[in-house]
Amino acid sequence: MKHDEKDLANLKYTSREIKKKSKRIYRQILAESENFDCGNFKAIGTDDLARLFGLYDLYFFNRFFHNNYREKISFRRSQRMTRAAGRIAYTKHDGTYTISLSMTLVSQTFHDVKREVVVNGIVCHDRLEATMRVLEHEIIHLLEWVLFGKTSCSKPGFRSLSRNIFGHTDVTHQLVTQAERAHKRFNLRIGDETVFEHDGNTYRGVISRITKRATVMVRDSDGNFQDSQGNRYSKYYVPLQHLNRSEGEYKSC
Repeated sequence: MKHDEKDLANLKYTSREIKKKSKRIYRQILAESENFDCGNFKAIGTDDLARLFGLYDLYFFNRFFHNNYREKISFRRSQRMTRAAGRIAYTKHDGTYTISLSMTLVSQTFHDVKREVVVNGIVCHDRLEATMRVLEHEIIHLLEWVLFGKTSCSKPGFRSLSRNIFGHTDVTHQLVTQAERAHKRFNLRIGDETVFEHDGNTYRGVISRITKRATVMVRDSDGNFQDSQGNRYSKYYVPLQHLNRSEGEYKSC
């Protein structure tokens, strides 16, 4: 039986049905992908994401998206997304959707930080399960775009769809962030005073942000950045392994 938009708005599966469908998708993508030799894969391609989406479309939506939006949905892997695990973009002029997943967050989870990982309220045991939960969240965004022309995971409607279709009890992720890894591996946090070498000089500054590198603000009377007290700073992007915590008094350059 084909799903129409009215069916999708009222779609609801039991907990048992959701688990059965999810396990089937997990096993099938492992069997079919050349990149996956286990759940903690080392690499994932856009073709894997497209195939994974296709399996969700088949088992949860009876190929609704394939039949109606086959050339309108694309996928990308993002190395720049360090907070959001997934994102969907809609291009109005051609009616296309692009679903992006953060490879930075996925790849550093289940790596060197050992703890429970929860995505959308569901405990994940490996990267593939985490990727599936993130993709499910973006599928609900896609569904809302298709049904209502807008989407927001902070609204009750989104939470109801994600709960009814995928069994989600939350809309947030607890994937391992770069800031968490920085603290675990290097004992560094935002706000810490650090010392580093640059072009043969030693600088001391404060960490203001942590992504793949640390953003360090160094006091500099000629700097381009100014705080509310009128102090001026220069900004440096420093690999975490090149930083050392500073316990001394902070002085301007």
